[in-house]
Amino acid sequence: MENVIERYIAAVVGQLTENERKEVAQELRGNIYDMLSDQPSAAEIEQVLQAMGSPAKLAEQYRQNPRYLISPQVYEDYLRLLKLLVPIIGIITLIVGAVTGGLEAFQQNGAQVGSVLQVMFQSGIESGVSGVLQTLVWTTIGFVIAERTGAFDKKKTEEWTIDDLPPVTTEKAIPISDAVAEIIAVLVFSAFLLFGALNAFPQVFSKTGNAIVNMPLFSNDFVRFLIPVLIIGTVLTLIVSVLKLIDRRWSNRVCFWSIIDNAVSAVMWVLLLLSNNIFSQELVDLLQEQTWSNGDVLHYISTGDTASIRLIISVIIVVVAIIQIGIVVYYRSKRNISQRWINQERA
Repeated sequence: MENVIERYIAAVVGQLTENERKEVAQELRGNIYDMLSDQPSAAEIEQVLQAMGSPAKLAEQYRQNPRYLISPQVYEDYLRLLKLLVPIIGIITLIVGAVTGGLEAFQQNGAQVGSVLQVMFQSGIESGVSGVLQTLVWTTIGFVIAERTGAFDKKKTEEWTIDDLPPVTTEKAIPISDAVAEIIAVLVFSAFLLFGALNAFPQVFSKTGNAIVNMPLFSNDFVRFLIPVLIIGTVLTLIVSVLKLIDRRWSNRVCFWSIIDNAVSAVMWVLLLLSNNIFSQELVDLLQEQTWSNGDVLHYISTGDTASIRLIISVIIVVVAIIQIGIVVYYRSKRNISQRWINQERA
C-alpha cells in the first residue's frame, strides 16, 4: 500500500510549482509516516489519507502564494485553459490581422512592397496583442461568473476517496507547450500555403514601369490538389495535438493518430510532388527572362526540369515520416515498460 501513499503525495505536489514540489513531498511523506504505525495495514493507510483530505485542498495549504480571485478548486483548470488558449488565439489573430492589413494596403493604388510589409507587421502585432488581452479578460470573467453562479459547486463539494488518486508513473508528461507549438506551427504553415495557393497576398513581383504586378506562384492544377492535402493534413495534426493536450501521455489513441498523421501526410505530399506542373506559367516566363547558373534552383524551375528536386524533397519527407513514426513507437514501448513496472509494484 506504499504505492497509495506515493500516489497521494504525487497528487498533492502535482498541483504546486516546480520549486515547491521536492520540499513539500519530503515534508508530506514524513507527516504521513509519523501518523502510521510501524506495520500499517491497508485500512490504516486509507484512514490516514482520508483524514488528511483532498489532495487539491491540501496543496492549497502548502502553496506559498495563495490565490483567491479564482478558488483553489478550479484555479489549476483556469491556468491550464489560459496556457492553451492564449498562444493559439494570439497567433491566429496575429495572422488574420497581418493578412487583412496586407491585403488592404496592397489593394491601394501605388502600394509599395515596403509599405505593405510595414502595414502587415503593424496590423499583425495590434491584432495579436488584442487577441491575447481579450482571451485573458473573458476567460477570467467566465470563471468568476461560473463560480459566483455555482457552476463549479459540484466540483467543490464532491467527496474525495482513495480511488480518485491518479497512478504513480515515471513517464514524463507531454508538455503543453509542445502540443500548443504544433498547433501554432501547422496553422501558420497551412495558412501561409493556403493564402499563397489562392494568390491572396503578394508572392512574386514583376515591375512594369512604376507599377508592381503580383503573379501567382503555383499553377491552377497544382492548387486544386494542394488545398485538400492542406486541409486533411491540418485536421490530422490538430487531432493529434488536441489528444496530446487531453491525455498528456503517449496513450494508445495519441500513438495511433500520430502514426496515421505521419503516414497519410507523407503519402499525400509525395503524390502531390509527382505533379510536373507545380509552378505557374507566369512565374516560369518571368524566370526565363533571366540568366541563371546551372546549379541554381531557379534555373531548373525556368526550364521545367524539376524532377530531381521533387525527388529529393519526396525522399526527405518519407525519411522524416519514418523517423517520426519510429519516435512514436519508442515512446509507446517505453510507456508499456513503465506501466508493467507500476503493475508489479501494485501487486
